[in-house]
Amino acid sequence: MSFILTTGNATLDIVNVVDHYPQEDEEMRALNKWVDTGGNAANTARVLASHRHRCDWAGVLANDADGGRIAESLLASGIGLDYATRQQGESPVSCITLNSRNGSRTIVHHRQLAELLAEDFARIPVERYDWLHFEGRNVVELGKMLAHTRDNIFDQPVSLEIEKVRDGLEELVPQVDLAMFPRAYAQAQGFSDAESFLHDRQNRHGTVWMTCTWGDQGAWAIDQLGVVFHAPAMQVEKVVDTVGAGDTFNAGLIHALATGRLLEEALHYAVELAGRKVQQYGFGGLP
Repeated sequence: MSFILTTGNATLDIVNVVDHYPQEDEEMRALNKWVDTGGNAANTARVLASHRHRCDWAGVLANDADGGRIAESLLASGIGLDYATRQQGESPVSCITLNSRNGSRTIVHHRQLAELLAEDFARIPVERYDWLHFEGRNVVELGKMLAHTRDNIFDQPVSLEIEKVRDGLEELVPQVDLAMFPRAYAQAQGFSDAESFLHDRQNRHGTVWMTCTWGDQGAWAIDQLGVVFHAPAMQVEKVVDTVGAGDTFNAGLIHALATGRLLEEALHYAVELAGRKVQQYGFGGLP
């Protein structure tokens, strides 16, 4: 298997499962509750590690009790933290309301912790890795990290998740081999379907592989020649937990490509894996 570095966020997730989404000023009891590690890059690393890839995570951990809990969870999942930066501060926390009727999740996120700096990332021997994946955040520093990566690797693939609209983030797409977008991002750019969005972005950014997930319609991908592939969503009896479904898709795509599958095959595997994820709580037993 591959040696993979994921760079981005790790949070403490406090999840409450409720019978229905609460109305304003409503008081209700949770059906279930748990605390887990979250964050896009951390979730992606956990799913990759469950596929028996060797994974390191790079990001910032706070020197508080929650930071220790996050670190213990990642280490228990087999994820290396040699290049995690420790800082004074408060760990990021996501309070998640999970609707048991349809699996939708509503997230209230609190963050007061500094982001990873490019000067800290530059200490990582990036040439050691077979694949490097980045969460699209902290754009100025991320641009420096990607430039450093390109200057120090050979031909290893570099992927970038672009989940939220952030100034200057899309300008970094030409520095990577694979860019991953969700439906919400495409819709925020005025698109109502994934295929037209991918064609538009490839016209802007060049021959970069790109994917766009679209919920219950599955996902689309475009290759360097402009050929578009579609993988329909799997039939799901009941959606119970969509937390981390996008991170699971990204991990499935990386895993499949890193193990030699073609883009179309990898797309189908990633959609299938995300479909299995939304039918269960958490990430256990996905591969």
